[in-house]
Amino acid sequence: MSPGAESQLIARLVRGTRGTLLEDRLILGGSSGLYGFETATPAFTEDLDFLIDEDLVSSRGSEILEVLKKLGYQHHLDTPTFTSPGDPTFDLVGYSRQDFTDHLSPPGSLRVMVFGELGIILEEACSVHRGPSGGLALTPAGFCAAKLTTLRVEKGAKDKLQALLVVAERELDPAFRECLRRIFARFDSDRRQDALADAQAAFLSLQRDPEFRDRGAEGYVVFLRRVESGYGALLRYLGEKGDG
Repeated sequence: MSPGAESQLIARLVRGTRGTLLEDRLILGGSSGLYGFETATPAFTEDLDFLIDEDLVSSRGSEILEVLKKLGYQHHLDTPTFTSPGDPTFDLVGYSRQDFTDHLSPPGSLRVMVFGELGIILEEACSVHRGPSGGLALTPAGFCAAKLTTLRVEKGAKDKLQALLVVAERELDPAFRECLRRIFARFDSDRRQDALADAQAAFLSLQRDPEFRDRGAEGYVVFLRRVESGYGALLRYLGEKGDG
């Protein structure tokens, strides 16, 4: 894949969906959310994720498929995945404004996995902004909150480490700190502590395995100090005393 292919696809989708039901309804998320703001943290994968409201998928799934088909993207049946020759793959990932549990959207022409935490995060206005492509994307704080709270077993510790690296980059940014606190304030204490525990486990896994050859995360050893710094900052932001 040529350098910048992901950014080019994002820009094409933004342009192509203008004037359609998908205009400003797709939010760049997942690891690809790193393309939505300035960062030195790598995304590691060529796949892209776009967050989409479950209600839109349920009520207008066929129209969504038609819009994306006209843009040259093939839907893989019974999946949320879209492909086009020569382009990165992208997935649609659901969020809900009403149901904050993990679940599949109702049966229909298009189904997505809905992550309950995403709906909570997106309730906070500072979690989304207009990214470099001109489309909507998670802010640094929204990205970190999503990575730290959503549970994706197949991703292992990689999601958490990406979040900690971004926290380390932004730890001196008061707007970032405040937004992250506001987002996490929407979760109960147990969920916040679970997020901290998962982040700690990811940090410790990196310490125990200096090579850290987990699914394409080679090279993370050079970020060990940044990860440690990010974890320390996260403790200050989200610890029970809320010290910052």
